[in-house]
Amino acid sequence: MSHVIRKIARLLFPKKLWAQLRSLDGQKKVRKVEEICLREMAASALQPAKPEQKFVAAPSAPLRRIMLIADVMWEKNELVPDLERICEVVVHDVRPLIRGKSPQESQACIVRSLASSIEQASYQEPDLILLYLRGNLLSDELFALIRKTWSCPLFGLSLDDKAHFWNYGEAGGGDHFQAWAKFFDVNLTNSKIAADWYRQSGATALYLPPAMKTPIGLEAPARADFAHFFTFVGSPKLDREVVVNRLRAAQMPIEVFGKGWQGGRWVEDPVQIYRSSQLNLGLGMATPNFSTTKNRDFECPGVGACYLTTFNWELAEWWDIGKEILCYRNVEELIEMACYYRHRPEACHQIALAAWRRGNAEHTWEIRFRKLFQELGFKI
Repeated sequence: MSHVIRKIARLLFPKKLWAQLRSLDGQKKVRKVEEICLREMAASALQPAKPEQKFVAAPSAPLRRIMLIADVMWEKNELVPDLERICEVVVHDVRPLIRGKSPQESQACIVRSLASSIEQASYQEPDLILLYLRGNLLSDELFALIRKTWSCPLFGLSLDDKAHFWNYGEAGGGDHFQAWAKFFDVNLTNSKIAADWYRQSGATALYLPPAMKTPIGLEAPARADFAHFFTFVGSPKLDREVVVNRLRAAQMPIEVFGKGWQGGRWVEDPVQIYRSSQLNLGLGMATPNFSTTKNRDFECPGVGACYLTTFNWELAEWWDIGKEILCYRNVEELIEMACYYRHRPEACHQIALAAWRRGNAEHTWEIRFRKLFQELGFKI
């Protein structure tokens, strides 16, 4: 359905019926996305492998200032503080400008706002630009403005590439990040297979798994003293609602924290819930049938919480599954594992403690980006 038809439907249909229609429409779209992704993935794999193109900074290139251009949500509290432990970070937040606007209107607003800031000399010359925007917010005009104004390297950050890289048409909301990959000096992706897609498209790509904010002032979990048994933190989405509703139908006591849930509660600081929960539910899906690494795969266990999430083959490279995090393959197994750990709070505490140690030693955003910048030749 088009944007206009959706508005009309909200007026004509009762709230409950509209929710059902939206759910059916969403299911059709994600199935279409999965079909296209599988087809494109297979076609890409059948092509001859392309050599990896490497980006290397100029000799002794200093990294004193990063400009982050983003639709800022989680980045303000999670990513930016860790980048600031490396160098100065200037943030150009487009979120207030594009709220309620169509992608086409948003593209023009983003270019105008950045051009205005440049004219007012609001920004000093950055040493690197990190652009984190959905594909349907990018435009030729934006890239032309950036390249005309600054000569520093331009890095693109894209998460959930399985649902946003290929041209999914209306089913993907017009994202189609592949069309913009060539405009970046380096593309950073959180999917190993997607890094191959970038290279097949003639772009430079590096695999950068998500990470966690450095937990300043937070101590390791001291004991198995939990206020909650089983929780989920996050707003309702189609795939999340399916799992939570299945848990509730099985009489599994799941508490949800986030705006929009029936019976849900708002929480200002998710870390408080993560740490005070015996089990934290993770839903690591790009679509109902494609798993992907999520920020929460690091931010939840890394603060010292017992994390039970969707199995993803890439997670096994970063965590010791069964000892640092727990993984399930379907809702039935999820319920089975939750029932098993219900009467084993000390085991959950030991898993949380192991995750705390590993996360702080290896999986902070500062560690990720410091290593990345140094390997690319920047002088920090």
